[in-house]
Amino acid sequence: MFSSVKKLFTKASLHSSLEQALTAYNNEEYELAISLFESSGRNITPEALYYLGTCYYWGQGTEPNQERGLRLFIASAEQGYSRAQLELGDIYRYGHGVTADNKTALQWYERAQAAGSVDATAEVARCYEYGDGVEQSASKALTLYAEAAEGGNAMAQYSLACFYTQGVEVEYDPITAFYWFKLAADQDFADAYIHVAASYARGEGVDTDLNKAITWYAKAAKHGNAVAQNNMGYYYTTGTGVVQDEKKATFWYYQAAKQGHAIAQYNLAERYRTGKAIEQNLEEAAYLYLESAKQDDKDAQYRIAMCYKYGEGVEKNLGEFAYWIEKAANQGLQKAIEEIDLYVKPEIPPMEMQEVESSNVE
Repeated sequence: MFSSVKKLFTKASLHSSLEQALTAYNNEEYELAISLFESSGRNITPEALYYLGTCYYWGQGTEPNQERGLRLFIASAEQGYSRAQLELGDIYRYGHGVTADNKTALQWYERAQAAGSVDATAEVARCYEYGDGVEQSASKALTLYAEAAEGGNAMAQYSLACFYTQGVEVEYDPITAFYWFKLAADQDFADAYIHVAASYARGEGVDTDLNKAITWYAKAAKHGNAVAQNNMGYYYTTGTGVVQDEKKATFWYYQAAKQGHAIAQYNLAERYRTGKAIEQNLEEAAYLYLESAKQDDKDAQYRIAMCYKYGEGVEKNLGEFAYWIEKAANQGLQKAIEEIDLYVKPEIPPMEMQEVESSNVE
């Protein structure tokens, strides 16, 4: 009887210790969490092994010790703890402290999937979509994405939406695509923001709603999406759906331009050239025109050509002028075509000189 009571007391004590350790971990009191996890001794649970492994592997509350952390993850995973299995999949996928190995990553993802992890199902789907560690199969990826999406995984919801947008293995269906994009976006899956915004802006899969479009473009812009940043620049420039604000427009064009967005580079260059809402800087304008022109933006090609023609922000160079004006003209830009007509003179064949025999006429 006393033995049974002792076992119950020990079990309750271990459970209490684990709860305290998890509370400490969640409160970022990692040193205390490590102490409490390790106090469990041989009775440590798979869950505790996982969290202890996290502390050692990523250096939370202690010096990083990836070798020890990896052992703890494996010990937890071998006891069927799906979060440890998923963690090991990520470690081998990205090569964190180990040699990257997609096949090993997939094996751990599949074990976590078998243990019921929805997140692992999404990762297995991704492996099939891109052929990471397994033969590529869009149909298998689609099936698994659908399963994980229904289970609430945001990445799977986003990926499933992309299948419907692109018409891969399913018919193109903007309504269904929007449904899944919106679910992913509502879970703060940032890649989905731009798609939800574009759907509202274009009326694809949902009724057109400019206010909602701008709300989602703004969220995407704040998360670093260059397309959304350029769009916000346009909205603030024109006062479309927002109060016109040239300084905010310049800010967003700048954010997109420094990411290499061609249209934003051109838009920002125009501001540097004209001094609109920013100090005039012809050298910076020419630089941005050139960067945009290299990405085949025809308006930028025309502008950099004119910079070279007149020496604005760059040294005058008629060879570069001819190169870029022809590129813009070849894309059908009318003012570039007209410019070519001005500088290309029609060739006039030289008059043939006929030899005339001199004759003395008496």
